[in-house]
Formats: sequence, structure tokens, C-alpha cells
Amino acid sequence: MEARDLSSKYGQKQRGVVALEPIKAGEAVFTCDLSVCNYYKLEDPRNKMPKADVLALIEANPESADFIRYYSYMLDDDIFDVPRNYKTQEITEDCLLFNHSCDANCGFGGEEEELVLAIRDIDVGEELTYDYGLMDTENSLWNGLMCRCGAKNCRGELKFNWWRDPKWQEQYEKYGGAHVKRKIKKLREEQQQNQESS
Repeated sequence: MEARDLSSKYGQKQRGVVALEPIKAGEAVFTCDLSVCNYYKLEDPRNKMPKADVLALIEANPESADFIRYYSYMLDDDIFDVPRNYKTQEITEDCLLFNHSCDANCGFGGEEEELVLAIRDIDVGEELTYDYGLMDTENSLWNGLMCRCGAKNCRGELKFNWWRDPKWQEQYEKYGGAHVKRKIKKLREEQQQNQESS
């Protein structure tokens, strides 16, 4: 894969990653190198914070506001992982450059989002994307943003409630991050309890 300027697609200074060779469904696309990763390891508490603290960090660092907003992701309902280099805005690994698509071609192959897999065959030159709903839910910093993926099935406004949709679950659940999988499991347990009490 290769990082490229995709400003013409997204209408702003925006990079993304594209495939340099054909990739078959199920093949590994990218594995995060934890020694240079943009984020601290999951068990390391640094830069793991509630949304209010992320918003305060954005306010205190206006020159890094977009970087923090774009690259922080959800670990739980109100815990976000903020990139370690938010002050310098340095991208140490291309995993930050996977953009959202409502017709994603990549997903995660593990609970800790370190392995990115092709969820369908990918052609040379095709942008590598994942559905941001694989990691974030309704409390996302991206909630309300208008999507520019250009897919035929584009959802328009990003609402991050897709994990509740059985059709979305069928297509994407197995590629989701740990937070989204926990949310779906809890939803099913609640639905089962409601059925049993009816």
C-alpha cells in the first residue's frame, strides 16, 4: 500500500492509502507495528481519556485540533485513544490514513485493531478504506459529519448508530473493533431479556 494525496476526492488537505497490488478477500492488508504505532499500547493508560477531556485537549491545542479530532478513536462509550504525537501532528504509521467508506473494503482481524484485513477483493490503485462504525459509536467525535466516500450506498451524515442494524452487523460485525463488538453483544443480550420477559 502507498499513502497518496486524495484532496481532490475529499475537498480538503486529505491523504489516504491505496493498494499497489491486487489483494484477495481475507488477506492481511496492514499490521500495526506497535514499536512505532501512533497510539500507546492499549494497556498503557497514556492518552486514554473521556470525551470531555478530549474536547478540552482540542481547546487547549487549537493548532492540533483537527489532528486530534480526526485521529482519536473510541475504546469504549466514553473513552477515546488520542494519538501520542498530537502536538507535533506526526504520523508514524500509515494506519491513520485509512479513510471511511460506507462501502468499505477493509476491516479488523483482531480485538485490538492491529491487523487490517481485506473484506472483499481489492484492485490495484483502489483506495483502502474501512467503515468508521467498526470502531466508533454514537459518542464519536465524527458524529454528524457529512460523508464524502462517493459510494453508491453512501449514508450521507455519519451517525455511528449502524452497529444496531442487523444488516450492518451481518456484513461488518466480525471485522469490528472490541468496543463495537461489546456493544452488539450487549444489545443482543438486552433484546433476548426483553423477549424472555414478554
